[in-house]
Amino acid sequence: MEKMAVSSTWRAALPALTIAILAIIGLYWPTLAGMAIQWWHYETYAHGMLVVPIVFYMVWTRREKLATLQAHSAAPGLILLLLGSLVWLIADAAQVAVVQHFAVAGIIQVTIYTLLGWNITWAILFPLAYLLFAVPVGEALIPPLQQVTAWFTVEGLRLTGLPVLWEGLHIIIPSGNFEVAAACSGLRYLIASVALGFLYAYLTYRSIWRRLAFIVLSAVMPIIANGIRAYGIVMIAHLSEMKYATGVDHLIYGWFFFGLVVLLMFWIGSFWRESEEVMSQGFAVSDPSSKDSTIEPAVSGATVHYTIWTLAVILAAAAGPLWAVWVDRDDSTSAPIVLSAPPAIAPWRGPEVDNDTWEPHFSGADTVVRSRYQWNGKTVHLYIAYYRRQRPDAKLVSSQNSLYDRKQWRYLGSEGRVQIQVDRVQWPFEATSLTDGLRKRLVLSGYWEGGRIVISPYLAKAWEAWDRLSGAQRGSALVAIAADYDIQPDEAKVVLQRFVATMQPGLAAALASIRGENWK
Repeated sequence: MEKMAVSSTWRAALPALTIAILAIIGLYWPTLAGMAIQWWHYETYAHGMLVVPIVFYMVWTRREKLATLQAHSAAPGLILLLLGSLVWLIADAAQVAVVQHFAVAGIIQVTIYTLLGWNITWAILFPLAYLLFAVPVGEALIPPLQQVTAWFTVEGLRLTGLPVLWEGLHIIIPSGNFEVAAACSGLRYLIASVALGFLYAYLTYRSIWRRLAFIVLSAVMPIIANGIRAYGIVMIAHLSEMKYATGVDHLIYGWFFFGLVVLLMFWIGSFWRESEEVMSQGFAVSDPSSKDSTIEPAVSGATVHYTIWTLAVILAAAAGPLWAVWVDRDDSTSAPIVLSAPPAIAPWRGPEVDNDTWEPHFSGADTVVRSRYQWNGKTVHLYIAYYRRQRPDAKLVSSQNSLYDRKQWRYLGSEGRVQIQVDRVQWPFEATSLTDGLRKRLVLSGYWEGGRIVISPYLAKAWEAWDRLSGAQRGSALVAIAADYDIQPDEAKVVLQRFVATMQPGLAAALASIRGENWK
C-alpha cells in the first residue's frame, strides 16, 4: 500500500491549532457549558450532542486530500477573530445566549482558517458550516409554528365535519378542549429534520440545486407533517373519548410519526440521486500551490512561526472575555435595592395591595412591585419587575418570561402599540388583550431601559448591553399596567392612558431613584 504523502507544514500547524482550540474552550467555557446544558436538558436541541462527532467524521473522510495541502496562516483571520470576540462581548453584556453561542462557533471556525489558510478551510467548508447546528436556536419560531399547527388542525377538523371553535391557540370541539402548546409547535422536528437534511444533501448530492431542493424539502415536510400529526392527535382523542393521545402516548406517537416522515423524505430524495461518476468527483480542492494572504516561511522556521501565530490567535480571541472581566470589576451587587409603588396623584387613590389573579411571571427579578390604584370606580393594576443586572438565570427579555399565567389567563390578541405623551416625554407601550373566562383585560407593557420606555425586545437588549459596557449599571425593568373592559379594549385604553398621564412623573422618579439618577 502506497504511503500517504503528508505536507510538512502540518507538523507545526496541527499542534498550533490544537493548542489554540483548547485555549478558546477555556476562555469561553461558560458559554460552551451553557450550550451543552441545553443539549442535555432540552429534547429540541438534543441533536447538538452529535454535531461535533459528525463534523470530525466528515473531516476524517477527507483526510487524504487534506494531507496533501499546505497549511498557511491567514492574517485577515486575526481581524475576524477580534470582531467575533467583540460580538460575544456585546451579547454577553445583553445576555443574548444564542448570539454568544454563534459567536463562539464562529471563533472556532475562524481559528481554523487563520492557522490553516483558505485552501484547507475551503476543503472542509461544509463540515465547518455544519458546526453551526450545534447552536441551540429556534425559540423565536415557536409562536408562528404554533399558529400554523393550529390552522392545520382546525382546517382538518372542519374537513372532517366536526364543529370547531378556534380562539388563538385554543381549539374547542364537542368532546373536549385542546391547546397548541409550545411543545406542539413542531420545532424539535423541524430542527432535527433540517440538520438531517443538510447532512443527507452533503453526502448524497454534488449538484448545488439538488442539495438546495432537498434542504427545502427537509424544512417544509416537518411543518406540514406536524400539522397533520396535531390533527391526528385531536382526532384520536375525540374518537377514543379522550382516553388516548393525551398523555405519554401523545409523545410516542409524535416521534413515531416523525420517523416515518424522515423515511419518506429520504425516499423522495433517492429519486434525485446522481450517477456514480458524478459522485466520485467529490469536491474540488484549491490548487495547493495557491497562496493565502500570508506567505508561509521555510519548513525550518515553521515552529517559531506557528508559535507566534498561536499566541496572536489566543490574544485576539481573548479580547472579549478579558473586557468582560474588566467591566465587572466594580460590580456593586451587594447594594440594597429600594423600589416602592409611587404614591397616587389626584384624582387617583392608592397604592393598595393587589391580590388579583393577574400577575406577570418574570423569573429572577431582583425586586417586584405589585399594587393597584382606583379612580371613578375604575381599577388599574401596576406591575414592575426590576433587574439590577442581567444574568443567565435572571433576564428581563427572555422567552421564559410571560405577561400572564397561562393556567388562568388566555391570550386574545395584540392591540398594537399605544403612545402616551406627558409634557415632552413619550412612553410607548405594547397593548395585549387577555381573558380568564369571566373578565377581559387590556395590558400595556414596556421595558424601562436607561430612563426610557422601549417596546422592542431587540432595542431593550441593545440598551442593556450599552448600560453594562459603559459602566452606567442603571438596571432595567418591565413596567406593565392593566385594566378591565366589557366590550372593546378601547374602554380600558382610555383609563390606562389617563393613569400614565397622571402617574408618569411618579413612576419615572421611583425607577430613577434605584440608582440615584436625576432623570425626568
